[in-house]
Amino acid sequence: MTETFLTHSLPDRTVILDDGREFLWFSGTDYLGMGHDEQFQAFLIEGIRTYGTHFGSSRNNTLRLAVYEEAEEALAAYVQAPAALAVSSGMWAGQLVMKAMEKLSARFHYAPRVHPALWGKNYVPTNGTWADWVGDTIRQIEESDTEETHVVCTDSIGSPWVDAYDLTLLHGLPDNRPIWLIVDDSHSLGVLGLDGQGIFSQLPQTNTIRSIVTSSLNKALGIPGGVIFGSMGTIEELRQTPWFAGSSPAAPAYFYALRRNLSAKVYQKAHGALLANLAYFSEKVPPSGLFSSVEAYPAYCSRRADLYSFLYQAGILTSCFAYPQPTDEPVTRLVITARHQKQDLDRLAEVLLQF
Repeated sequence: MTETFLTHSLPDRTVILDDGREFLWFSGTDYLGMGHDEQFQAFLIEGIRTYGTHFGSSRNNTLRLAVYEEAEEALAAYVQAPAALAVSSGMWAGQLVMKAMEKLSARFHYAPRVHPALWGKNYVPTNGTWADWVGDTIRQIEESDTEETHVVCTDSIGSPWVDAYDLTLLHGLPDNRPIWLIVDDSHSLGVLGLDGQGIFSQLPQTNTIRSIVTSSLNKALGIPGGVIFGSMGTIEELRQTPWFAGSSPAAPAYFYALRRNLSAKVYQKAHGALLANLAYFSEKVPPSGLFSSVEAYPAYCSRRADLYSFLYQAGILTSCFAYPQPTDEPVTRLVITARHQKQDLDRLAEVLLQF
């Protein structure tokens, strides 16, 4: 088992452990480095002064805070979706949608290694490649009764083991069957797409294929909350469910900061810095069999447990643990963020080449 460590401060480019040792930090999911972004912090302080520290009321109550709707409108425009619904976490975003889907009389199709946020009560794991799963799913739907409803659940990119998914294959879903396509975009929102807008615009939207995207906001965008994207009608239906009405929202100050970040292009600027860091690192460390990685994506995964130890001995800390279940194979996961500087990347490249 990999040793675990404690720290008393939020990791940035470096992390100081509770015993005082300092390491270069190359892991986590703060892809855009929002945890230490000064402009973001300034907006958050403004939000706290305006909205306080929390809002425990139902968002369907008589009195409502406009900041949530304002942030949802800004988020929908950012990802080019008709509408958005903000909730307290990415996990709850997925589970709220799945609870709504389970009210349907439908057949469910789960992609290999789909995130637990999209696990329904009848979840059955699927093995094999993602592309083969899409092909099998298309065939199963084509062979089904024309009146049968289908719910297709997948992530937008493989995680924690990085694997690129060709989302254009989803356009091969039959358009003569009622289909709900549910995609978890937690590890792509803020990273993939123009300015980090994610993958909503890449999904099919027809009279019979209705796409919903769920996502954590607590990764690249740095907001402790979640979001659901879909059509105006779909979002309004979810807003009226007891699972939305009965749940408390995330702190309003963060959604104020989110809206300000988008209007001031804080995310877009950080996304540019991230891409520059990834391009610089790829020049320093040519592709090899050491990592599973995707072009212009900040996570690099390896099954070499000795790599984690080698980096640790060189003063570089990454993550290596079983996920999402304790019985899963540990993955050494190295992450580059927008906050890293060239000297950090130079040192990482030096150690990797030595390995």
